Parts: sequence; structure tokens; C-alpha cells
Amino acid sequence: MQLSNTDQGDDYASNIPRYFVYIALKGFGFAPIAVLWVIYLQQQRGLSLAQAALVDATFFITALFSEVPTGVVADRFGRKVSLTIGAALMAAGVLAWTFAPTIPLIMLAYAALAIGFTFLSGADDAFFYETLQRTGRASDYTRLVARAGATNVGALALGSVASSLLASVDLRLPFLVASLSLLIMMIVVLSFKEPKIIVSDEQARTSIRQVLQQSVTLLRDRPSLRFPMLYVALIPVASVIMETLFLQPQALAVGVPLASIGIVALAAQLASIGGSMWSTKLKGRVGEGRILTAAPVLIIACLLLLSIMQLAPALLFIAGIGFLTAVVNPIVLNRMQDAVSDDIRATTLSLQSLLFSLFLAGAQPSLGFVADRFGLPAAYVGLASGLGILMLCLLWTGRQHVQQAEPQAVL
Repeated sequence: MQLSNTDQGDDYASNIPRYFVYIALKGFGFAPIAVLWVIYLQQQRGLSLAQAALVDATFFITALFSEVPTGVVADRFGRKVSLTIGAALMAAGVLAWTFAPTIPLIMLAYAALAIGFTFLSGADDAFFYETLQRTGRASDYTRLVARAGATNVGALALGSVASSLLASVDLRLPFLVASLSLLIMMIVVLSFKEPKIIVSDEQARTSIRQVLQQSVTLLRDRPSLRFPMLYVALIPVASVIMETLFLQPQALAVGVPLASIGIVALAAQLASIGGSMWSTKLKGRVGEGRILTAAPVLIIACLLLLSIMQLAPALLFIAGIGFLTAVVNPIVLNRMQDAVSDDIRATTLSLQSLLFSLFLAGAQPSLGFVADRFGLPAAYVGLASGLGILMLCLLWTGRQHVQQAEPQAVL
């Protein structure tokens, strides 16, 4: 698949600021789900932490089976089509989740939200990368994707504070505002100008199954691609679990009032913004290899220290995990983007999201059960142990790929 030579790069320059608006609305709209879903299910539905985690697993299990098919849709029918469908499903899913009266309906709404999310994941990264290619700014990808990550976290932080304040009035209000934000996001997506792509006759005859097989074969035959894909699928698991599952009950356990939960989440998200913004500088000063080796060690240390220090100041360790995750993500994503061609980029990125969903779907309910049975500190030790074993195996087997290799020809 090749970009049309008749396209003018300047025609797509407007996509860049619109993409940042899209990212901001996405972060703001997802904030109540990230910050209040556990409290909502416990206080409104009377669920235990393990039950809430099991309900939330619906999201990740659905995402697990949806990631690759929705990525193929983005590659076959266009990024804009995929993003539009995703935004519409997410807006509808959040609204349905708010008013669903029973657990099965809540899980159904979660499933719709997950499918919408998978239509966005991979497609938005691919769209942004290809826009930068068309405007002659592909070399700025690492810096701009880090800035986009900071924008997302900043919007998530703002949404978290607003959601907590609204929740102190009525727990349903934050989710209504979130649905509206996601609806506006869909309108922004409709304003995107997608780079025109010329598909060769051979590629035009390629089936969805063949596209998927091509991506899987590429992973099998290219260890230099497999390493960053597994790394970026594993490393965010701790941050996501801590910020979405355990931050809320942990903050309440150390005496933080409901209206201030958003402030605590804000601190964690500001740390992630800092990590995104410092990623390029740290890469230049420290080196990719050292960063990729040190980050998991420091994340595990934060988890273990949090398990020991059950005090309000120890919540800063959650912020530390977010900072470290935000530092490594742009670095590893850039490796992945450089290693694949346009016609399978969204599918390959969706495979990475699938792996992430697989890890999360297995870890979250298990850790929720451990937290209910043995307490939050035991869950943190379990998370640190599991992550440590997996990252040790990955870093050992992929040690020759830890350092940035010379650029390879894109397949």
C-alpha cells in the first residue's frame, strides 16, 4: 500500500491540531470510567471489589476478541471509518452503562464500550503517523506522540477532578458529561481528512484473513518487532490496574474523601504527563537500552513499597508508576511504527492492543480476588511478582533488541 503521489502534504496539516482536540476529548470522556467505576459499582450496585473487577473484565475480554478484526477494518476501509464507528459506540456505551439497571446490562454496555475502544486503538495511532508522513514530519513522531500522550493524560486529569466534584452531587452526572464529550469527539473525527491511499492490484485482492496472517507472520519472523510489541503490551499493565482498579479503594482506605479522589487521580495523571514530556529528553540523555531495562525494575519497586507503606503519601508511588510507563511508551511505539508498512500498521498495532487486553483480562479479576481475600498490599505484591517474572523473561530472551538497532527496511 502506498500513499498517493498526487496528495499534497499541506492538505493534511489541519489534521494535526484536530487530532490533539480528538485526544483531549477522548481523555476527558474516559475519565469517569477510569476514576469512578469501582466506587459506582460498589456504592450503587453493592458489588465487592472482586465482583467489580470481574464485571470490568467484560471490557477486556471483549476487547481481546475485537482488537484484530477492528484493526483490519481500519486497514481495509480507512482510519476515519474506524474512528467514527468507535466514537459512536463509546458514546452510546457510556450512556447505557450509566442507566443499566442490572449486572448483565452493565456488562453489555461495557462490551459496547470495549468494541468502540478497539475501533479507536491502532487506527488513531496509524492515522496520526500517516498524517505526519504526508506533511513531511515523520521524524517528529516520537516528540508529537509524547505530546499527544501528555494531552490525553491532561484531559483525563481534568476530567477526573470534574468527575469527582460532579459525583459528590450525583454519581450519574460524570458519566452523562462523558457521553457528551465522546459525542463531540465523533464530530471532530468527521472533520479529519484521511490521506488517500493507492492500493496495488495484488493488495486489493488480499483478504482480511490474509492481512491478519501477514501480520502474525511478520511478528514470528521479526524478533526486532516482537520485542517492542510484547514490551509495550506488558509494561502499562501495572499502571492501568493501579490507576483504574486500586487507586479508588486505596485512597478511600487511607482516608481520602470521595470529592477529593479526583485530586489524587490528578496527581497520578500529572506524573504521566511529565513522563510523556520528558521521554525524548531522557532517551537522549540516558539511552533507550538503559530506560527499557530500568523502568520495569523501578515500577516493581514502587509496587512493593506501596504494599509496605499503607499511608496517604505512599499514593505517590502510583504516580511514579504512571511516570515510568509514560516515559517508555513513546520510545517503544516509535520502534513499532518504523517496523511496519502502511497497509498492516493498524492491524499490527491492534495485535499489540490485543496482547495488552489479554494480560489485563487475566490479571485484573485475579488481583481483585486477592485484594478482597488478603488485602490490597497482597494484591500489590502479586502484581509485582507477576510483572517481574514476565519482564525478566522478555528482557532476557530479547536482550539483543533492548538497545536500538539500526533501522531496517519496512516490510
